[in-house]
Amino acid sequence: MFLVVGRWSTLSRMGSEIFSALGGFGIFYALLTGPLATVDCLSRERREGTLGLLFLTDLKGYDVVLGKMVAASFHMVLGLTAALPLLALPLLVGGINLAQFARLALAIADITMLSLAVGVLASALMDSSRGALALTLAILLLLCVGLPLLGEAVFKIHGNGVGPALFYSACPLYTAGLCLDLPLREPLWKYWINLGCLHGLAWACLAIACIWTAKSWRDQPVSTRLARWTERVRAWRRGSVRARSKWRERMLEKNPIAWLEGRDRLQERTLWCLFLLTATYCTLRHLHSPKTWPNEESMVLWPWWAHFVLCIWLGVQAPRRLADDKHSGALELMLCTPLSARAMVRGNMSALRGRYGPVLLALAGLDGFLVFAYFRVHGGWPGLLHNSLLQLFVWAAVICPIQLYAIARLGIYHGLKEANSIRATFASLWRVGLLPWILFFAFILVCDFYASRFRVLRPTETLVYAAWGLCHLLPLTWFVANSHWHLSRDFRTLAASGTRVAWYRRLGDLARKLAFLRQAKPELRPV
Repeated sequence: MFLVVGRWSTLSRMGSEIFSALGGFGIFYALLTGPLATVDCLSRERREGTLGLLFLTDLKGYDVVLGKMVAASFHMVLGLTAALPLLALPLLVGGINLAQFARLALAIADITMLSLAVGVLASALMDSSRGALALTLAILLLLCVGLPLLGEAVFKIHGNGVGPALFYSACPLYTAGLCLDLPLREPLWKYWINLGCLHGLAWACLAIACIWTAKSWRDQPVSTRLARWTERVRAWRRGSVRARSKWRERMLEKNPIAWLEGRDRLQERTLWCLFLLTATYCTLRHLHSPKTWPNEESMVLWPWWAHFVLCIWLGVQAPRRLADDKHSGALELMLCTPLSARAMVRGNMSALRGRYGPVLLALAGLDGFLVFAYFRVHGGWPGLLHNSLLQLFVWAAVICPIQLYAIARLGIYHGLKEANSIRATFASLWRVGLLPWILFFAFILVCDFYASRFRVLRPTETLVYAAWGLCHLLPLTWFVANSHWHLSRDFRTLAASGTRVAWYRRLGDLARKLAFLRQAKPELRPV
C-alpha cells in the first residue's frame, strides 16, 4: 500500500488509505472470532455428556457460558489486541488523528464481542459443531449482507437521515463505513447508536445462551406432538421406507460408504429449494425489467456470491463423515473390514458428487441464462464478442468446478488430518478460497509497481483475468495432487494417529473436570 498509493497521493492521503486497509482487515478478523473460537465451546460438552457435570457444582448458567467464551476466545482476543498498535502506525504518516483511531479500536472490540456472542448462542442452541458453525455464519451474513440488501433493494432506504441510521444500526459493515470512510463526515450520534445496538445485540445473544444452557443439559421428556413432528421430519429427510430400501440395495452393492453418507437428503433438498427460489426471482426480475436487468453489477456479483455460498457449504460438509468417525472410533472399525482406503475416499467423493453435482449444473444453466439475457439487452452477440466480461466468464466457468472439486478433496484429507471437522473446514477454505486471492493481489501490486518504475508488466484486462485464473489453477493443482498422494499412501496412519489424539484429548478433559468437581464438592471424592 505504501509503495503503490504513494505514487499518486499526498502523504496525508496515503496515511488514510493505509489506515482504511488495516482497519478493514481488523474488522474482518473481528467477525471471524466467533466462527473460529466459540462455535463449538458448548455443543462439544453436550455431545460428550459432560455439560451436566459442571452444573453439579454451584456454577450458574452465566458462569458456564461466560467462562467458556472467555477461555475459547482468549488467544484470538489477545492477537487482536496485539494488532491494534499496527493500526496506529498511520498516525505517524498523517491523515488521521487519535480520535479516529479510538473510534476504530472501539468498533473492533464491539464487533469482536458480537461475533463471540453469536458463536456462543449457536453453540448453546445446536448439538452439532457443523450446525453451530452454519448458524453462526448465517446470522453474521444476515447482519452484514442481508440488512444492506434488504434496505437497498426492498425498502429503498437511502440517504443520511435518521431512518437509515436506525435501520442499519445492527450492521457491522455500517460500522466499518462510519469508521473508515475518511474524512469522517457523518455525525457522531450515528456512530454511538450503531455501537450501542451492536453491544445490546451481543448481550441479548449471551442472555439467551445462558438461559438455554441452564435448561438444555437436563434430559426432558419428549411430548407426543414433538415426537410425531420429529418422525415426520425424519421421514422427509430420508424418504419413505420403500425408497430407503431400494436406495440401500442399490448403493450397498456399489459402495457402502456412499450409502452411509448419502442417506440424509436434507442438504440436497435444502440446496434445491434455495436454487429454485433464486431462479424464480431472477426470471421474474428479468421479465419485469427486460431492458434494464440483468445489469453489469448483478452479472458480476450474483455468480460470485452463489459460488461463495456453495464453496462454504461444501467445505463444511466434505470433512464431516471421516472427522466424526475418527472422533468416535468408528473409522478404525471400518478399517478392519474388507473396505480399502481408496474405496472409502471414492465413496465420500461419490456422495458429495451426487449431492452437489446436479445443483452445480443447475447453477451453470442459470448463469448461462443470465449471460444470454445480459448480452441480449446490451447489443446481442456482437456485443458479447467485444465485451471484456467474456474473458471473466470463460475463466470463471473453468475455475468454478475445479475449485469445488479441490474443496471436496481437501476436505476429506483434512477431515483425517485435523482434530475436528471445523478445523478441517477452515484449513480447506484457507488453501482453496483465500490463498489464491492473496497471490492474485500480490501479483497485481507487483505489476503495478514495476509498471510505474520500469514501464513493463502493465496490468491490462487480459493480464488481470489470466493472472486471476492462473493464481487459482496452480495452487489448486498442487493441493489436490498432495492430498491425493497422502490419501493413497498414509490413510491408515492418519486415521490411527488422529483417533489416538482425539481420545487422549477427551480423556484429559474428563479428568480435569472430575478433578474440579472433587475440589468443589468434597462429598464427591469417593465417587
